Amino acid sequence: MRITPSDSWTWSYQSIKGQEYLGLYITLDNGQRYFFRTNLKVQQLAVFPEYGTPFCIRDARLLTDYMNGLNAIGVQDNSSEHDVSINMELALNAVACTLFAGVPKRAFEHAFIPYTGAPFAINRGSVISLYFKDHRVSDFIVLDDVNDVSDGIFRLMFTNRELRIGKNIMSVGAVIKVPRSVIYPFRALSANHSNSINYA
Repeated sequence: MRITPSDSWTWSYQSIKGQEYLGLYITLDNGQRYFFRTNLKVQQLAVFPEYGTPFCIRDARLLTDYMNGLNAIGVQDNSSEHDVSINMELALNAVACTLFAGVPKRAFEHAFIPYTGAPFAINRGSVISLYFKDHRVSDFIVLDDVNDVSDGIFRLMFTNRELRIGKNIMSVGAVIKVPRSVIYPFRALSANHSNSINYA
């Protein structure tokens, strides 16, 4: 089933197991309505879209950037008959994070290994990796357009199942800020790129 973004898509909220989540009512190409729940709980929002706010052209452009970045590393947009693809799930979460999520006030830096390789472009939607000093690696979607970043600090959305930084445990959809100096090309130091994104 193909799923084409349109202004019939609307932002909304839904209570699931006692927790209120931000989500989208999506119209599938066969006309069926479907509620897509993002991983953003209401308490994580800095901006609160009104019920029924249309998924506009700006939102669709962001979605395209994020889906293209995921496609570039092999996360294909293979929509199933009854659900959105992993690519679209991650990309829709990234759109929600970009537009509505609260962001930590300070950037993370000291836990990560600085990047010392050849210069490379960082674009909105790029999937990049951060390498920890304890030899772990995690993957993130870049939420910011490089032209909108004046201080060298990028917002990133976490894409793997779980990540612990100190006492904090992050899951898919968590947003952090990091300086350009610790951002690596996707899996630049990893021998095996396969199965690197596991959506939870």
